[in-house]
Amino acid sequence: MRIRVIAANLEARLEMTQNVQIWIVPVDERMVSVERIHKGASADDVFIIQLDQSFLEGLNDEELQAAIAHELGHVWIFCHHPYLQTEALANEIAMRVVSRDSMKKVYAKLWLHLGTSGDFEKLLGTETKTPANVAAASNLGIK
Repeated sequence: MRIRVIAANLEARLEMTQNVQIWIVPVDERMVSVERIHKGASADDVFIIQLDQSFLEGLNDEELQAAIAHELGHVWIFCHHPYLQTEALANEIAMRVVSRDSMKKVYAKLWLHLGTSGDFEKLLGTETKTPANVAAASNLGIK
């Protein structure tokens, strides 16, 4: 229920009318993903966001909101510019409704969960350095 409320709020803020369903699955190797189920005419398509159960259990509401916003970014792109699917563009759409810090937090948890690392600047764009941003990043252990 909490997940559906978060998703509905984000969909409204992004002015999305697509049929988006959210499934919690035992295992999703990407931890969070979206799939389009083509049902014929574009208006009939269904988009399914899958959340890995164990990854989901480690997310707070802010991080869950960022993860769902990112996947909704992919849906938004598909419906507006289907040939431009990139992680960075999905993040750009997501950051219309969630903060860059929220995105950084969910990526940090994702990489920790997967045992990998990545480049925030490449995925989220260059951050404007202000004293507040530098202090916040330092508190998160981010350079």
